[in-house]
Amino acid sequence: MEKDYTLLVIDDEAPMHLMLNNLLRDEYNVVNAKTAQQGIDILSEKPIHFILSDIHMPGMSGLEFLESLTADAEHRNIPILIMTSLPTVDKEQKALGLGAADFIDKALFNTDKDELLNRIRMKMVANVDIPDLPEELVYDKKEITKSILFEISSGDFVTTTQKLTKILGQKLNTDHLSFWTINNENVQMLLANGIQLPRRYGPKELKEEATFKLLLEQKRPYLVNNVFTSQKGILPEMSRDEGLPAEIGIPLFALTEKELIENKMKIPPKTPLFGYVVLKRKKVFTSKEYKLTSMLLMQMGTILWRLYHDL
Repeated sequence: MEKDYTLLVIDDEAPMHLMLNNLLRDEYNVVNAKTAQQGIDILSEKPIHFILSDIHMPGMSGLEFLESLTADAEHRNIPILIMTSLPTVDKEQKALGLGAADFIDKALFNTDKDELLNRIRMKMVANVDIPDLPEELVYDKKEITKSILFEISSGDFVTTTQKLTKILGQKLNTDHLSFWTINNENVQMLLANGIQLPRRYGPKELKEEATFKLLLEQKRPYLVNNVFTSQKGILPEMSRDEGLPAEIGIPLFALTEKELIENKMKIPPKTPLFGYVVLKRKKVFTSKEYKLTSMLLMQMGTILWRLYHDL
């Protein structure tokens, strides 16, 4: 059966191609190249969604290939995972500094194949394609995804959520950010950054908010830049007192990265929610900031759901 996404494997060792084909073929189309130049030729012929490249190859090395590709306007946004049998901190830092999505020891292919698959899936869902973004937001998107993916490999659900929301809040200059978990009728606040919620505001009060009820019903993110007068958004009194007219609310879905990829990066309509993120600030949000934030969080929310589900 034809898959929706194609992975390019570049390595001069035939056993690596055999191993990766066996590991990846159930989820992806896999094409193979023995040299970086063959990989470049393949990129010119067919759409590639992810690249796994060895670091040591005859001719152009993996790092040289990475450096060339990040300067290529047409292909620079393809995630690249650099592989090596001889990992060092210096090589890893150089690869990540050149723009690699990840750096991995080939020994992991034998010791923890599930971890390799999860790392590929994470990079796939984090590589959100949002056309027509201003240059500064493209940079922010890359910084957010790079920072959180760097942290996520060794983190649990709570730690990863804390880091993700901190990075997102900094990049968007939010004045308040709260994260709520949803488990059927059970709603709990996991964290709040910046301006804190009123002391007596909790799950009961959130569940009475008309905007939250609508979010549960429609399962769609929302943007409101006039919380004071529009009757939209949560906590209008706090927003007025703190001068926070702008709000973005984003639902997170009980869906893993694997399930999202299998569904062509689209969330099935009947998928239940497991989380709700609220961002407020004194400066209004642009439509493109809203699009970036909502798409990025909903797709990366699949990573959080997997970690949450594993608790």
